Amino acid sequence: MPIESAGLIRACLSELYSVRIEFSRRFYDRFFEQVPEARRLFVHNQDKQALMLYAAVAMTMRGIESGRDLDKELIEFGKRHARLGVKQEMFPIFGSTFLETLIEFLPDHDHPVIARAWWGGFTDMSTPIIAGMIAEQEAMQVDKRLFRKEAEESSVIRLGRRMEATMEHRLH
Repeated sequence: MPIESAGLIRACLSELYSVRIEFSRRFYDRFFEQVPEARRLFVHNQDKQALMLYAAVAMTMRGIESGRDLDKELIEFGKRHARLGVKQEMFPIFGSTFLETLIEFLPDHDHPVIARAWWGGFTDMSTPIIAGMIAEQEAMQVDKRLFRKEAEESSVIRLGRRMEATMEHRLH
């Protein structure tokens, strides 16, 4: 991420700090309007979720700004989100809704400049998150296939089927 973008993002986060709860509420209201099925994925109360959103964005942006390689952490973040049921197709909506809300809360800023900086930051963050989600979804599919195969071949299942067949034979 270019240094000027990181500086602008940091300035926006600083400006939003005092209204971070209101910002996050507005963001989630908009997001849930567009992706109603996402509401069930959020188990925390709205204020806690608001703080978590701001903290996650701020920590990630600080990490990117410092040049720290966050890919492993973001991949793990993506894996956790996949296990919770977050879908890849939610990410573009999440990003655009976040940006729309940001522009609403920062009316006096140069919106095209903010949009470029934030979309670049969002892309830097979401790419490894989505990679983690894909990896976890693939692993979950393998686990499902293995479980089904084990269940089909299980000696307990075979015994149960034989017992069921025997009982049915005796009843008729």
